[in-house]
Amino acid sequence: MHSRTNKYIHGITLVELAIVILVAVLVVGTAIPAYVYLVDKARTKKTIDEISEMQRDINRYPDNLNEIYPAPPVDPWGNTYKFLNIKDAANPGVINPRTDNNFKTLNVDYDLYSVGSDALSLAPLGAIESRDDIIRGKNGNFVGIVIDY
Repeated sequence: MHSRTNKYIHGITLVELAIVILVAVLVVGTAIPAYVYLVDKARTKKTIDEISEMQRDINRYPDNLNEIYPAPPVDPWGNTYKFLNIKDAANPGVINPRTDNNFKTLNVDYDLYSVGSDALSLAPLGAIESRDDIIRGKNGNFVGIVIDY
């Protein structure tokens, strides 16, 4: 009896391996930015909820958030929330409230905001550093990301 030998040796060729690696890179290259986007979106939503809750806790205008909370509250990125008492400031001339693109102040009572994922912020909302900030504006009638204001 003759044993038949296969003409083809079973195994993976270099071309097949290259194709598999290319597909894997494409999948990972697409999945990672999508994951980062979804995580950032969830953190932004949580920050909006936390600022909304904090403004309900503020029934007077404290000098800082430590007067209301035992520990300084931090946003989902690990940055301390920013608070500025505008209405009852001891020296209103020194106060520099945040302004919109037309240089109108966002609030007349107090500012409460997160500096966002980049941990950078400037007083005017039009600044590049402020675009990812999550703010309280219109005296609490708006809570959201700067680009939506």
